[in-house]
Amino acid sequence: MKNLFLFTIVFLISTMGFAQQKVQQYAIKSGYIEYALSGSTTGTKKIWWDNYGEKSRTETRSKTVTKLFGMKSEDQAHTVDILVKDKYWSANLLEQTGQNGSIPFYAESHQAFEGMTKKEQEEFADRAIESMGGQKMGSESVMGKSCDVVKIMGSKIWIYKGLTLKSETKIMGIVSNETAVKFQAGQAVAASQFAPLSNIAYKNIDRQQGMGDNAGGMQGLMQAMENDGMNDSDDDDDDTELIPVKYPYAKFQKQANAFSYEGYKKMMVTSMDGAHSAVFAKGAGEMLMVGAVSRKNGDISQAGNFETFVHKGRKYRYGKMDDDEDDDDNPMLLLIEIPQYDTYITIGAIPAQTKHELLEMADRFGF
Repeated sequence: MKNLFLFTIVFLISTMGFAQQKVQQYAIKSGYIEYALSGSTTGTKKIWWDNYGEKSRTETRSKTVTKLFGMKSEDQAHTVDILVKDKYWSANLLEQTGQNGSIPFYAESHQAFEGMTKKEQEEFADRAIESMGGQKMGSESVMGKSCDVVKIMGSKIWIYKGLTLKSETKIMGIVSNETAVKFQAGQAVAASQFAPLSNIAYKNIDRQQGMGDNAGGMQGLMQAMENDGMNDSDDDDDDTELIPVKYPYAKFQKQANAFSYEGYKKMMVTSMDGAHSAVFAKGAGEMLMVGAVSRKNGDISQAGNFETFVHKGRKYRYGKMDDDEDDDDNPMLLLIEIPQYDTYITIGAIPAQTKHELLEMADRFGF
């Protein structure tokens, strides 16, 4: 993905889905689900699982069309993600490439649940939903199954015995829906389904640097996103390759590492495709995204209704992240001009933060 803002948005959607797959445990021992994908991404997704979710295989064939700030991206994907306890393998079949690694805090999370009763686990899950600003919406039927309906972080999810049968997600104007069209609960699954693909040379990314305390796991999420089709389509005339930012990555990284604000914890700091980015999390449900991109890519403020003002001698803009001014799901974005590096610094958060809050965060970074 060659545009920082599209990259940030799809990062959030992919991280949510990828993380859910990595930690979810089911109340049904084994089976198979097939989903129809709709919205910005169309196609199919198939999941096989065994041992209550400790083993799973997810195969996705999809096409994603994203348009934001007048820039369009069209991506094809064919991926296979395999999970066996604390190990995962993510393969991009279109590129014949892949990454593998370990899931952070796998043992700790399992140990935390081992001593809980079923009621205690349910109460824990309810508290986790509440901590992310989510709420239970009652029960509805999907494919003849009574599902708990949960609304959380821009998503509405229908869950049956730990398995998602339907989901509707809208983050920053991008719509991503999944609806189960086949559900075979209790079906035996061959062990071969959970073997890493033999025709893929997997690259282990656990040791790669540049992330926070969860280096291996977060880098795995980022690499899995790349596998999931976030590469530009060469024949799309609307795609614009990002001009590399001049802001020194060492400086950006140092500022991100030193950032401290009301419980936010650094999850990753990285530089790719000519832009720098950092992601922070607070609790389980609040995220802060910071980026640095060259101003030569265009005046992004022209795409929306941004307020322009001066703060501590610098030119700032504050406004919506896309053209839909009436969409309350879209967070507000703070843009900072750094003329000496010909750079825009972008700061955005989920849930949306006020102008005053984002300015406080910007001051803490010291851009």
